[in-house]
Amino acid sequence: MSTDVNHQKVSGLVVKGIAFTPLPQPLFDQLRPIEEVMSLLVQSLGPQVNQLIEQTGIPATEFERHFLCSTMIELPFTTQSVKWPDIAAQLQEYGVHQPDTFVNAYECASWGYSLRHYLKQAELEQRQAKYMIVSIIDANVYDFEFWRYNEHWQHSGFGITTVILEVESPLTDEITIGSAVTHNGVAEFATIVRRTMMKKAGAVVALPFFPVNVQIMFEKLLRGQPRLPDLHAKHGHCFGADPWLSLLTHGLNNKIEQPQRFMACSVALNGYYAIAELMLTPDTVLIMNKEWSRG
Repeated sequence: MSTDVNHQKVSGLVVKGIAFTPLPQPLFDQLRPIEEVMSLLVQSLGPQVNQLIEQTGIPATEFERHFLCSTMIELPFTTQSVKWPDIAAQLQEYGVHQPDTFVNAYECASWGYSLRHYLKQAELEQRQAKYMIVSIIDANVYDFEFWRYNEHWQHSGFGITTVILEVESPLTDEITIGSAVTHNGVAEFATIVRRTMMKKAGAVVALPFFPVNVQIMFEKLLRGQPRLPDLHAKHGHCFGADPWLSLLTHGLNNKIEQPQRFMACSVALNGYYAIAELMLTPDTVLIMNKEWSRG
Protein backbone atom coordinates (compact mmCIF):
# COMPACT_ATOMS: atom_id res chain seq x y z
CA MET A 1 0.00 0.00 0.00
CA SER A 2 1.47 3.31 -1.01
CA THR A 3 1.28 6.25 1.36
CA ASP A 4 3.27 8.67 -0.78
CA VAL A 5 1.01 11.69 -0.70
CA ASN A 6 3.46 14.53 -1.21
CA HIS A 7 1.94 15.21 -4.61
CA GLN A 8 -1.48 15.60 -3.03
CA LYS A 9 -3.11 18.34 -0.96
CA VAL A 10 -1.57 18.74 2.51
CA SER A 11 -3.88 18.83 5.51
CA GLY A 12 -3.53 21.69 7.97
CA LEU A 13 -4.18 19.28 10.86
CA VAL A 14 -1.01 17.52 12.06
CA VAL A 15 -0.69 14.70 14.57
CA LYS A 16 2.16 15.64 16.89
CA GLY A 17 1.90 12.50 18.98
CA ILE A 18 -0.12 9.39 19.86
CA ALA A 19 0.26 7.29 23.00
CA PHE A 20 -1.67 4.16 23.93
CA THR A 21 -1.73 1.98 27.03
CA PRO A 22 -3.68 -1.30 26.72
CA LEU A 23 -5.97 -2.20 29.62
CA PRO A 24 -6.49 -5.81 30.71
CA GLN A 25 -9.86 -7.55 30.73
CA PRO A 26 -10.96 -7.88 33.42
CA LEU A 27 -9.39 -4.82 35.00
CA PHE A 28 -9.03 -6.64 38.34
CA ASP A 29 -9.43 -10.16 39.63
CA GLN A 30 -12.25 -8.85 41.82
CA LEU A 31 -14.37 -5.73 41.48
CA ARG A 32 -13.08 -2.73 43.39
CA PRO A 33 -14.90 0.43 44.56
CA ILE A 34 -15.50 2.71 41.57
CA GLU A 35 -13.79 5.66 43.28
CA GLU A 36 -10.62 3.59 43.61
CA VAL A 37 -10.85 2.37 39.99
CA MET A 38 -11.24 5.89 38.60
CA SER A 39 -8.35 7.17 40.70
CA LEU A 40 -6.13 4.36 39.42
CA LEU A 41 -7.05 5.23 35.83
CA VAL A 42 -6.17 8.87 36.54
CA GLN A 43 -2.79 7.67 37.81
CA SER A 44 -2.14 6.13 34.39
CA LEU A 45 -3.63 8.85 32.20
CA GLY A 46 -1.84 11.77 33.86
CA PRO A 47 1.69 10.39 33.42
CA GLN A 48 0.91 9.22 29.87
CA VAL A 49 -0.15 12.75 28.90
CA ASN A 50 3.03 14.18 30.41
CA GLN A 51 5.12 11.48 28.73
CA LEU A 52 3.73 12.41 25.32
CA ILE A 53 4.05 16.17 25.85
CA GLU A 54 7.65 15.78 27.01
CA GLN A 55 8.60 13.72 23.97
CA THR A 56 6.95 16.12 21.51
CA GLY A 57 8.87 18.99 23.06
CA ILE A 58 5.81 21.24 23.09
CA PRO A 59 5.67 23.53 26.17
CA ALA A 60 2.79 22.45 28.41
CA THR A 61 1.61 26.07 28.54
CA GLU A 62 0.77 25.89 24.80
CA PHE A 63 -2.28 23.65 25.31
CA GLU A 64 -5.58 25.49 25.51
CA ARG A 65 -7.99 22.56 25.74
CA HIS A 66 -7.85 18.90 26.69
CA PHE A 67 -10.94 16.76 26.25
CA LEU A 68 -11.37 13.35 27.87
CA CYS A 69 -13.68 11.15 25.81
CA SER A 70 -15.25 7.77 26.53
CA THR A 71 -17.89 5.46 25.14
CA MET A 72 -18.47 3.30 28.20
CA ILE A 73 -17.39 5.26 31.29
CA GLU A 74 -20.68 7.03 31.74
CA LEU A 75 -22.54 5.23 34.54
CA PRO A 76 -20.16 6.29 37.34
CA PHE A 77 -20.96 9.93 36.56
CA THR A 78 -24.70 9.63 35.88
CA THR A 79 -25.20 7.74 39.15
CA GLN A 80 -23.04 10.32 40.95
CA SER A 81 -20.83 7.51 42.26
CA VAL A 82 -18.00 9.77 41.21
CA LYS A 83 -18.16 13.40 40.12
CA TRP A 84 -16.26 14.82 37.17
CA PRO A 85 -14.97 17.88 39.10
CA ASP A 86 -13.29 15.49 41.55
CA ILE A 87 -11.67 13.47 38.74
CA ALA A 88 -10.60 16.67 36.96
CA ALA A 89 -9.05 17.92 40.20
CA GLN A 90 -7.06 14.68 40.54
CA LEU A 91 -5.85 15.10 36.96
CA GLN A 92 -4.86 18.72 37.59
CA GLU A 93 -2.28 17.43 40.07
CA TYR A 94 -0.33 16.30 36.98
CA GLY A 95 -0.55 19.78 35.40
CA VAL A 96 -3.08 22.33 34.19
CA HIS A 97 -2.84 20.86 30.67
CA GLN A 98 -4.65 17.70 31.82
CA PRO A 99 -8.30 17.02 30.77
CA ASP A 100 -10.73 19.78 31.75
CA THR A 101 -13.83 18.50 29.94
CA PHE A 102 -15.44 15.05 29.83
CA VAL A 103 -17.36 14.07 26.65
CA ASN A 104 -19.47 10.93 26.40
CA ALA A 105 -22.60 11.86 24.43
CA TYR A 106 -21.18 11.01 21.00
CA GLU A 107 -19.66 7.69 22.11
CA CYS A 108 -16.90 6.56 19.70
CA ALA A 109 -17.14 9.81 17.72
CA SER A 110 -16.70 12.07 20.76
CA TRP A 111 -13.14 13.00 19.81
CA GLY A 112 -14.39 14.49 16.52
CA TYR A 113 -17.05 16.59 18.20
CA SER A 114 -14.50 17.78 20.76
CA LEU A 115 -12.18 18.86 17.96
CA ARG A 116 -14.96 20.70 16.17
CA HIS A 117 -15.96 22.49 19.39
CA TYR A 118 -12.38 23.63 19.95
CA LEU A 119 -12.08 24.94 16.40
CA LYS A 120 -15.47 26.69 16.54
CA GLN A 121 -14.60 28.40 19.83
CA ALA A 122 -11.33 29.67 18.38
CA GLU A 123 -13.22 30.99 15.36
CA LEU A 124 -15.84 32.74 17.50
CA GLU A 125 -13.11 34.33 19.61
CA GLN A 126 -11.27 35.34 16.44
CA ARG A 127 -8.03 33.64 17.38
CA GLN A 128 -5.92 31.04 15.63
CA ALA A 129 -6.35 27.54 17.02
CA LYS A 130 -3.02 25.86 17.72
CA TYR A 131 -2.66 22.78 19.93
CA MET A 132 -5.31 20.49 21.36
CA ILE A 133 -5.13 17.24 23.30
CA VAL A 134 -7.76 14.51 23.21
CA SER A 135 -7.58 11.55 25.55
CA ILE A 136 -9.83 8.52 25.31
CA ILE A 137 -10.42 6.02 28.11
CA ASP A 138 -12.54 2.96 27.61
CA ALA A 139 -12.33 0.61 30.56
CA ASN A 140 -14.90 -1.96 31.69
CA VAL A 141 -14.96 -0.54 35.21
CA TYR A 142 -17.97 -2.64 36.29
CA ASP A 143 -16.95 -5.75 34.31
CA PHE A 144 -20.25 -5.76 32.41
CA GLU A 145 -20.64 -8.62 29.94
CA PHE A 146 -22.13 -6.20 27.39
CA TRP A 147 -18.81 -4.37 27.15
CA ARG A 148 -16.74 -7.55 26.90
CA TYR A 149 -18.60 -8.92 23.87
CA ASN A 150 -21.48 -7.55 21.83
CA GLU A 151 -23.11 -8.84 18.65
CA HIS A 152 -22.55 -5.51 16.92
CA TRP A 153 -18.76 -5.48 17.27
CA GLN A 154 -18.02 -8.83 18.96
CA HIS A 155 -14.88 -8.73 21.15
CA SER A 156 -13.97 -5.43 22.77
CA GLY A 157 -10.58 -3.91 23.42
CA PHE A 158 -9.78 -1.45 26.19
CA GLY A 159 -7.13 1.19 26.65
CA ILE A 160 -6.00 4.72 27.45
CA THR A 161 -5.24 6.86 24.40
CA THR A 162 -3.75 10.35 24.18
CA VAL A 163 -3.48 12.34 20.94
CA ILE A 164 -1.84 15.73 20.45
CA LEU A 165 -3.02 17.69 17.41
CA GLU A 166 -1.64 20.87 15.90
CA VAL A 167 -3.52 23.21 13.58
CA GLU A 168 -0.65 24.25 11.31
CA SER A 169 -2.77 26.29 8.92
CA PRO A 170 -6.43 27.37 8.73
CA LEU A 171 -8.68 24.35 8.18
CA THR A 172 -11.31 24.15 5.47
CA ASP A 173 -12.99 20.75 5.08
CA GLU A 174 -10.66 18.58 7.17
CA ILE A 175 -13.35 17.70 9.75
CA THR A 176 -16.56 15.85 8.85
CA ILE A 177 -19.05 14.98 11.58
CA GLY A 178 -22.70 14.03 11.59
CA SER A 179 -25.28 11.42 12.49
CA ALA A 180 -26.80 8.60 10.47
CA VAL A 181 -30.36 9.05 9.26
CA THR A 182 -31.03 5.44 8.21
CA HIS A 183 -31.49 2.32 10.31
CA ASN A 184 -28.11 0.91 9.20
CA GLY A 185 -25.70 3.47 10.62
CA VAL A 186 -22.50 1.55 9.85
CA ALA A 187 -23.37 1.08 6.17
CA GLU A 188 -24.35 4.74 5.91
CA PHE A 189 -21.07 5.67 7.59
CA ALA A 190 -19.12 3.62 5.02
CA THR A 191 -20.95 5.43 2.22
CA ILE A 192 -20.09 8.80 3.78
CA VAL A 193 -16.44 7.76 4.11
CA ARG A 194 -16.40 6.80 0.44
CA ARG A 195 -18.01 10.08 -0.59
CA THR A 196 -15.53 12.03 1.52
CA MET A 197 -12.59 10.07 0.13
CA MET A 198 -13.59 10.86 -3.43
CA LYS A 199 -12.85 14.52 -2.65
CA LYS A 200 -9.54 13.69 -0.95
CA ALA A 201 -7.64 11.48 -3.36
CA GLY A 202 -4.47 9.98 -1.96
CA ALA A 203 -5.41 9.95 1.72
CA VAL A 204 -5.30 6.57 3.46
CA VAL A 205 -8.29 5.59 5.58
CA ALA A 206 -7.95 4.48 9.22
CA LEU A 207 -11.28 2.77 9.95
CA PRO A 208 -12.82 1.44 13.17
CA PHE A 209 -12.01 -2.17 14.02
CA PHE A 210 -14.95 -4.46 13.28
CA PRO A 211 -15.50 -8.22 12.83
CA VAL A 212 -15.12 -9.92 9.45
CA ASN A 213 -18.74 -9.47 8.32
CA VAL A 214 -18.46 -5.68 8.68
CA GLN A 215 -15.00 -5.69 7.10
CA ILE A 216 -16.51 -7.40 4.04
CA MET A 217 -19.16 -4.68 3.84
CA PHE A 218 -16.47 -1.97 4.04
CA GLU A 219 -14.51 -3.81 1.34
CA LYS A 220 -17.49 -3.66 -1.01
CA LEU A 221 -18.38 -0.06 -0.34
CA LEU A 222 -14.81 1.29 -0.22
CA ARG A 223 -13.20 -0.80 -2.92
CA GLY A 224 -10.31 1.01 -4.51
CA GLN A 225 -9.80 3.30 -1.52
CA PRO A 226 -6.42 2.88 0.23
CA ARG A 227 -6.84 1.97 3.90
CA LEU A 228 -4.91 0.63 6.84
CA PRO A 229 -5.46 -2.98 7.96
CA ASP A 230 -8.34 -3.78 10.30
CA LEU A 231 -6.85 -4.81 13.66
CA HIS A 232 -9.98 -6.33 15.20
CA ALA A 233 -8.46 -9.81 15.32
CA LYS A 234 -5.57 -8.49 17.44
CA HIS A 235 -7.16 -5.78 19.56
CA GLY A 236 -10.93 -6.22 19.33
CA HIS A 237 -13.12 -3.15 18.85
CA CYS A 238 -11.47 -0.35 20.85
CA PHE A 239 -14.25 2.21 20.35
CA GLY A 240 -13.05 5.79 19.74
CA ALA A 241 -9.41 4.72 20.02
CA ASP A 242 -9.56 2.53 16.88
CA PRO A 243 -8.32 5.00 14.23
CA TRP A 244 -5.60 6.34 16.55
CA LEU A 245 -4.40 2.84 17.41
CA SER A 246 -4.43 2.10 13.68
CA LEU A 247 -2.27 5.16 12.93
CA LEU A 248 0.03 4.38 15.86
CA THR A 249 0.55 0.80 14.69
CA HIS A 250 1.18 1.92 11.11
CA GLY A 251 3.74 4.49 12.20
CA LEU A 252 5.58 2.04 14.44
CA ASN A 253 5.71 -0.62 11.72
CA ASN A 254 6.54 1.71 8.83
CA LYS A 255 9.15 4.41 9.24
CA ILE A 256 7.58 7.73 8.29
CA GLU A 257 10.18 9.50 6.18
CA GLN A 258 7.89 12.16 4.71
CA PRO A 259 4.49 13.64 5.61
CA GLN A 260 1.65 11.18 4.99
CA ARG A 261 -2.04 12.04 4.77
CA PHE A 262 -4.71 9.94 6.47
CA MET A 263 -8.40 9.95 7.32
CA ALA A 264 -9.15 9.01 10.95
CA CYS A 265 -12.69 7.62 11.04
CA SER A 266 -14.99 6.66 13.92
CA VAL A 267 -18.65 5.63 14.06
CA ALA A 268 -20.82 5.18 17.14
CA LEU A 269 -23.61 2.70 17.78
CA ASN A 270 -25.94 5.66 18.23
CA GLY A 271 -25.18 6.80 14.65
CA TYR A 272 -22.72 9.64 15.23
CA TYR A 273 -19.59 9.63 13.11
CA ALA A 274 -16.38 11.65 12.84
CA ILE A 275 -13.84 11.84 10.01
CA ALA A 276 -10.66 13.91 10.24
CA GLU A 277 -8.13 14.47 7.47
CA LEU A 278 -4.71 14.79 9.06
CA MET A 279 -0.98 14.31 8.60
CA LEU A 280 1.57 12.05 10.20
CA THR A 281 5.11 13.38 9.83
CA PRO A 282 8.64 12.12 10.58
CA ASP A 283 8.40 14.14 13.82
CA THR A 284 5.16 12.53 15.04
CA VAL A 285 5.84 10.88 18.41
CA LEU A 286 4.45 7.34 18.63
CA ILE A 287 4.30 5.53 21.98
CA MET A 288 2.94 2.04 22.63
CA ASN A 289 3.12 1.50 26.38
CA LYS A 290 3.07 -1.84 28.16
CA GLU A 291 -0.27 -3.15 29.34
CA TRP A 292 -1.57 -1.41 32.43
CA SER A 293 -0.75 -3.17 35.68
CA ARG A 294 -3.67 -4.20 37.86
CA GLY A 295 -1.80 -2.98 40.91
